[in-house]
Amino acid sequence: MFVKTQFPFNMKKSLLLLLPFVVLLMVSCEDEPIDDGLQTGGTSCEQAVLNTADAALNFLGVNADNYTQLCVAYRNALQAQVQACGDEDGSLQAAIEALGDCTDQNQQSSDLEGTWLLTAWLIDEAYDLNNDGTESFNLLDEMDCYNNETIVFNSDGTAVVTSTSYAEIDVSIEVGTTDSFDYIVNCIQETEVSNVAWTQNNNTVTISDGSSDLEWTLSGNQLSIFVPEGFFAISEDQTIVQNDDLTFVYTKQ
Repeated sequence: MFVKTQFPFNMKKSLLLLLPFVVLLMVSCEDEPIDDGLQTGGTSCEQAVLNTADAALNFLGVNADNYTQLCVAYRNALQAQVQACGDEDGSLQAAIEALGDCTDQNQQSSDLEGTWLLTAWLIDEAYDLNNDGTESFNLLDEMDCYNNETIVFNSDGTAVVTSTSYAEIDVSIEVGTTDSFDYIVNCIQETEVSNVAWTQNNNTVTISDGSSDLEWTLSGNQLSIFVPEGFFAISEDQTIVQNDDLTFVYTKQ
Protein backbone atom coordinates (compact mmCIF):
# COMPACT_ATOMS: atom_id res chain seq x y z
CA MET A 1 0.00 0.00 0.00
CA PHE A 2 1.12 3.50 -0.76
CA VAL A 3 0.43 6.47 1.49
CA LYS A 4 0.94 9.88 -0.09
CA THR A 5 0.87 13.47 1.05
CA GLN A 6 -0.65 16.22 -1.04
CA PHE A 7 1.80 19.11 -0.63
CA PRO A 8 1.16 22.77 -1.34
CA PHE A 9 3.22 24.46 -4.11
CA ASN A 10 3.06 21.31 -6.26
CA MET A 11 6.17 19.96 -4.56
CA LYS A 12 7.15 16.46 -5.63
CA LYS A 13 6.95 15.05 -2.16
CA SER A 14 5.40 11.75 -1.12
CA LEU A 15 5.38 9.48 1.83
CA LEU A 16 5.68 5.93 0.51
CA LEU A 17 4.52 3.35 3.01
CA LEU A 18 4.97 -0.11 1.55
CA LEU A 19 3.22 -3.25 2.67
CA PRO A 20 3.43 -6.66 0.99
CA PHE A 21 -0.37 -6.85 0.94
CA VAL A 22 -3.32 -4.48 1.09
CA VAL A 23 -4.31 -3.32 4.56
CA LEU A 24 -5.77 -0.13 5.98
CA LEU A 25 -3.10 2.06 7.52
CA MET A 26 -4.92 3.18 10.62
CA VAL A 27 -3.25 3.39 14.00
CA SER A 28 -6.22 3.33 16.31
CA CYS A 29 -6.07 4.67 19.85
CA GLU A 30 -9.53 3.44 20.87
CA ASP A 31 -8.37 0.23 22.49
CA GLU A 32 -5.09 1.27 24.09
CA PRO A 33 -4.90 4.56 25.96
CA ILE A 34 -1.56 6.32 26.05
CA ASP A 35 -1.25 5.64 29.76
CA ASP A 36 -4.04 3.92 31.69
CA GLY A 37 -2.79 5.33 34.97
CA LEU A 38 -2.76 9.00 34.04
CA GLN A 39 -6.14 10.64 34.53
CA THR A 40 -7.44 13.85 35.98
CA GLY A 41 -11.00 14.78 36.71
CA GLY A 42 -12.19 11.71 34.80
CA THR A 43 -10.23 12.70 31.67
CA SER A 44 -7.68 10.15 30.48
CA CYS A 45 -4.37 11.16 28.97
CA GLU A 46 -5.55 9.81 25.63
CA GLN A 47 -8.68 11.97 25.67
CA ALA A 48 -6.70 15.02 26.80
CA VAL A 49 -4.39 14.65 23.79
CA LEU A 50 -7.41 14.39 21.47
CA ASN A 51 -8.97 17.49 23.05
CA THR A 52 -5.75 19.46 22.60
CA ALA A 53 -5.49 18.43 18.96
CA ASP A 54 -9.06 19.62 18.30
CA ALA A 55 -8.48 22.90 20.12
CA ALA A 56 -5.23 23.51 18.22
CA LEU A 57 -6.93 23.01 14.87
CA ASN A 58 -9.74 25.37 15.86
CA PHE A 59 -7.25 27.98 17.04
CA LEU A 60 -5.56 28.01 13.64
CA GLY A 61 -8.77 29.55 12.23
CA VAL A 62 -9.07 32.45 14.69
CA ASN A 63 -10.28 35.90 13.68
CA ALA A 64 -10.91 39.18 15.49
CA ASP A 65 -14.31 38.00 16.72
CA ASN A 66 -13.41 34.62 18.19
CA TYR A 67 -9.74 35.02 19.14
CA THR A 68 -10.19 35.13 22.92
CA GLN A 69 -12.72 32.29 22.95
CA LEU A 70 -10.59 29.90 20.89
CA CYS A 71 -7.39 30.96 22.64
CA VAL A 72 -8.84 30.21 26.07
CA ALA A 73 -10.18 26.85 24.85
CA TYR A 74 -6.75 25.93 23.49
CA ARG A 75 -4.97 27.07 26.65
CA ASN A 76 -7.39 25.09 28.85
CA ALA A 77 -6.87 21.99 26.71
CA LEU A 78 -3.10 22.31 27.06
CA GLN A 79 -3.38 22.70 30.83
CA ALA A 80 -5.64 19.65 31.03
CA GLN A 81 -3.12 17.64 29.02
CA VAL A 82 -0.32 18.64 31.39
CA GLN A 83 -2.40 17.44 34.33
CA ALA A 84 -3.41 14.19 32.64
CA CYS A 85 -0.17 13.27 30.87
CA GLY A 86 2.61 15.28 32.44
CA ASP A 87 5.00 17.52 30.51
CA GLU A 88 8.44 15.97 30.64
CA ASP A 89 10.13 18.26 28.12
CA GLY A 90 8.23 21.42 29.08
CA SER A 91 6.85 21.95 25.58
CA LEU A 92 3.23 22.09 26.72
CA GLN A 93 3.97 24.71 29.36
CA ALA A 94 5.91 26.74 26.81
CA ALA A 95 2.87 26.72 24.53
CA ILE A 96 0.64 27.82 27.41
CA GLU A 97 2.93 30.72 28.24
CA ALA A 98 3.10 31.76 24.60
CA LEU A 99 -0.68 32.21 24.56
CA GLY A 100 -0.49 34.72 27.41
CA ASP A 101 -3.81 35.90 28.85
CA CYS A 102 -5.61 35.47 25.50
CA THR A 103 -6.64 39.12 25.46
CA ASP A 104 -3.80 40.59 23.38
CA GLN A 105 -5.35 41.06 19.99
CA ASN A 106 -1.92 41.85 18.56
CA GLN A 107 -1.26 38.12 18.63
CA GLN A 108 -3.59 37.83 15.64
CA SER A 109 -1.27 39.54 13.20
CA SER A 110 2.38 39.31 12.30
CA ASP A 111 4.63 40.97 9.75
CA LEU A 112 4.71 38.50 6.91
CA GLU A 113 8.09 39.53 5.55
CA GLY A 114 10.87 37.27 6.70
CA THR A 115 11.55 33.55 7.11
CA TRP A 116 8.91 31.01 8.10
CA LEU A 117 9.77 27.41 9.04
CA LEU A 118 7.56 24.34 8.62
CA THR A 119 6.83 23.16 12.18
CA ALA A 120 3.82 20.86 12.00
CA TRP A 121 1.80 18.45 9.96
CA LEU A 122 -1.39 18.13 11.98
CA ILE A 123 -3.50 15.09 11.18
CA ASP A 124 -6.73 13.52 12.46
CA GLU A 125 -5.23 10.07 13.09
CA ALA A 126 -2.28 9.67 15.46
CA TYR A 127 0.74 7.69 14.26
CA ASP A 128 3.85 6.27 15.93
CA LEU A 129 6.27 6.45 13.01
CA ASN A 130 9.40 6.41 15.18
CA ASN A 131 8.25 3.32 17.12
CA ASP A 132 8.77 4.91 20.54
CA GLY A 133 5.39 3.78 21.85
CA THR A 134 3.83 7.26 21.72
CA GLU A 135 1.53 8.32 18.91
CA SER A 136 1.40 11.93 17.74
CA PHE A 137 -1.05 14.06 15.77
CA ASN A 138 1.92 16.06 14.46
CA LEU A 139 3.71 13.83 11.97
CA LEU A 140 6.84 15.98 12.10
CA ASP A 141 7.30 14.88 15.72
CA GLU A 142 7.57 11.33 14.44
CA MET A 143 10.49 11.73 12.02
CA ASP A 144 13.69 13.70 11.43
CA CYS A 145 12.74 14.81 7.91
CA TYR A 146 11.40 18.18 6.76
CA ASN A 147 13.49 20.06 9.32
CA ASN A 148 14.50 22.86 6.96
CA GLU A 149 11.37 23.58 4.91
CA THR A 150 11.04 27.36 4.67
CA ILE A 151 9.12 30.17 3.02
CA VAL A 152 10.92 33.50 2.75
CA PHE A 153 8.52 36.38 2.08
CA ASN A 154 9.95 39.46 0.38
CA SER A 155 8.55 42.99 0.55
CA ASP A 156 7.91 43.10 -3.22
CA GLY A 157 5.19 40.44 -3.12
CA THR A 158 7.46 37.55 -4.06
CA ALA A 159 8.55 34.61 -1.93
CA VAL A 160 10.90 31.65 -2.12
CA VAL A 161 9.79 28.20 -0.93
CA THR A 162 12.67 25.84 -0.11
CA SER A 163 12.45 22.15 0.70
CA THR A 164 15.53 20.14 1.61
CA SER A 165 14.30 16.60 2.22
CA TYR A 166 11.46 14.14 1.94
CA ALA A 167 10.59 10.88 3.67
CA GLU A 168 10.36 7.33 2.43
CA ILE A 169 8.72 5.07 4.98
CA ASP A 170 8.72 1.27 4.94
CA VAL A 171 5.92 -0.37 6.91
CA SER A 172 5.58 -3.93 8.09
CA ILE A 173 3.05 -5.64 10.33
CA GLU A 174 4.43 -6.88 13.63
CA VAL A 175 4.76 -10.64 13.71
CA GLY A 176 1.76 -12.26 15.38
CA THR A 177 -0.51 -9.23 14.95
CA THR A 178 -2.92 -7.97 12.31
CA ASP A 179 -3.16 -4.30 13.23
CA SER A 180 0.19 -3.34 14.79
CA PHE A 181 2.83 -1.75 12.55
CA ASP A 182 6.57 -1.19 12.56
CA TYR A 183 7.95 1.76 10.60
CA ILE A 184 11.35 2.53 9.11
CA VAL A 185 11.72 6.18 8.08
CA ASN A 186 14.41 7.14 5.59
CA CYS A 187 15.06 10.83 4.99
CA ILE A 188 16.14 11.63 1.46
CA GLN A 189 18.09 14.87 1.10
CA GLU A 190 16.94 16.77 -1.97
CA THR A 191 16.80 20.54 -2.35
CA GLU A 192 13.86 21.99 -4.26
CA VAL A 193 13.28 25.72 -4.64
CA SER A 194 10.04 27.31 -5.86
CA ASN A 195 9.47 30.98 -6.66
CA VAL A 196 5.97 32.15 -5.76
CA ALA A 197 3.99 35.36 -5.38
CA TRP A 198 1.89 36.46 -2.41
CA THR A 199 -0.81 38.92 -1.40
CA GLN A 200 -2.40 39.53 2.00
CA ASN A 201 -5.92 40.52 2.99
CA ASN A 202 -6.19 40.76 6.78
CA ASN A 203 -5.46 37.23 8.07
CA THR A 204 -5.69 35.58 4.66
CA VAL A 205 -2.46 35.14 2.70
CA THR A 206 -2.81 34.03 -0.92
CA ILE A 207 0.23 32.28 -2.37
CA SER A 208 0.43 31.67 -6.12
CA ASP A 209 2.89 29.37 -7.86
CA GLY A 210 1.74 30.33 -11.35
CA SER A 211 -0.70 27.46 -11.75
CA SER A 212 -2.80 27.69 -8.58
CA ASP A 213 -3.69 30.13 -5.81
CA LEU A 214 -3.64 28.79 -2.25
CA GLU A 215 -5.26 30.64 0.65
CA TRP A 216 -3.37 30.38 3.94
CA THR A 217 -4.49 31.54 7.39
CA LEU A 218 -2.27 33.89 9.38
CA SER A 219 -2.65 33.57 13.15
CA GLY A 220 -0.03 35.38 15.21
CA ASN A 221 3.32 33.90 14.27
CA GLN A 222 1.77 30.87 12.55
CA LEU A 223 0.78 30.44 8.92
CA SER A 224 -1.32 27.41 8.08
CA ILE A 225 -3.28 25.75 5.33
CA PHE A 226 -5.89 23.00 5.65
CA VAL A 227 -5.75 20.32 2.96
CA PRO A 228 -8.83 18.05 2.91
CA GLU A 229 -7.80 14.41 2.45
CA GLY A 230 -4.21 15.60 2.11
CA PHE A 231 -2.82 12.37 3.57
CA PHE A 232 -4.19 9.36 1.74
CA ALA A 233 -3.59 5.64 1.33
CA ILE A 234 -3.70 3.81 -1.98
CA SER A 235 -3.82 0.03 -2.25
CA GLU A 236 -1.86 -1.94 -4.84
CA ASP A 237 -4.85 -1.87 -7.20
CA GLN A 238 -4.86 1.98 -7.00
CA THR A 239 -7.97 2.12 -4.80
CA ILE A 240 -8.01 4.86 -2.17
CA VAL A 241 -8.61 3.02 1.09
CA GLN A 242 -8.19 5.85 3.61
CA ASN A 243 -8.16 9.64 3.63
CA ASP A 244 -6.94 11.92 6.41
CA ASP A 245 -7.25 15.69 6.50
CA LEU A 246 -3.91 17.44 6.93
CA THR A 247 -2.93 20.91 8.15
CA PHE A 248 0.48 22.36 7.32
CA VAL A 249 1.81 24.92 9.83
CA TYR A 250 4.73 27.32 9.34
CA THR A 251 6.09 29.42 12.22
CA LYS A 252 7.88 32.73 11.81
CA GLN A 253 11.54 32.67 12.81
